[in-house]
Amino acid sequence: MSELLAFIRAGRKPVIGMVQLGPLPGGSRYRGATIAEVLDPALADAELLARNGVDVLMVQNLGDVPTAMHATPVQIAWMTRVTAEIRGKFGLPVGLNMLENDAAAMFAVASAAGADFVRIKVYVGAMMTPFGFETGQAHAAIKARTSWAADNVAIFADVHDRTGTPVGTSGLAEDIEFALRLGLADGLVLTGKSYAETLQFIGVARKYSAGVPILVGGGVNAANFAEVAKVADGAIVSSSLKDSGSATGRFDPAKVRDFMSAARKVRAA
Repeated sequence: MSELLAFIRAGRKPVIGMVQLGPLPGGSRYRGATIAEVLDPALADAELLARNGVDVLMVQNLGDVPTAMHATPVQIAWMTRVTAEIRGKFGLPVGLNMLENDAAAMFAVASAAGADFVRIKVYVGAMMTPFGFETGQAHAAIKARTSWAADNVAIFADVHDRTGTPVGTSGLAEDIEFALRLGLADGLVLTGKSYAETLQFIGVARKYSAGVPILVGGGVNAANFAEVAKVADGAIVSSSLKDSGSATGRFDPAKVRDFMSAARKVRAA
């Protein structure tokens, strides 16, 4: 079983810290960096998060924005190297997301690197994103997981992710049901375009899909973690821990410590 799912089922309310990579070869902004120049900052970020008690790490290729619709072989290779080294060095569960929304590529990485879960931002239906029209990846994800003996890799599916606009949908509740019943996702990632909308999304999911694992995908900080923990099963955190207040900055050790201190108090209560 996925370690992240086990944490959730034990009521641990895991904090998932993002390790954002610099540009990878094959990506839109790559300028010739070596693997060490990508790997070393990623390991440093992972170490800071792990040392301060973050429960789970997630690797993402943010440096490749704007993205294509499919990852290249070299992006997959470098993502595998980074994910495997983080998993091996820190011993924490490690998940991943590739912003190309390429489920087969993500499972190729996960199956080779020992990843615990993947996050897929367009899993069912279709979304108009800043980089074009993207369609659901449920078939590709389940086929890859089945074919590559990756049954222990959990699928966390975004539904109506804030970075796009749903197309041809009958609503959030139906798309959640499709992701779970037809797409066989193990859990959901819900993130509205505002924090208030995120809470509304969670309310819909709890009403129509009681008991499903739910992660909040953005907008969580030390001040609102207690509220999030009451309604969701965990949180993916990045921007609120950075010196810039955005996902592209560097981690501020004081912000990481303050966030985890708040999280520990909430979980102890």
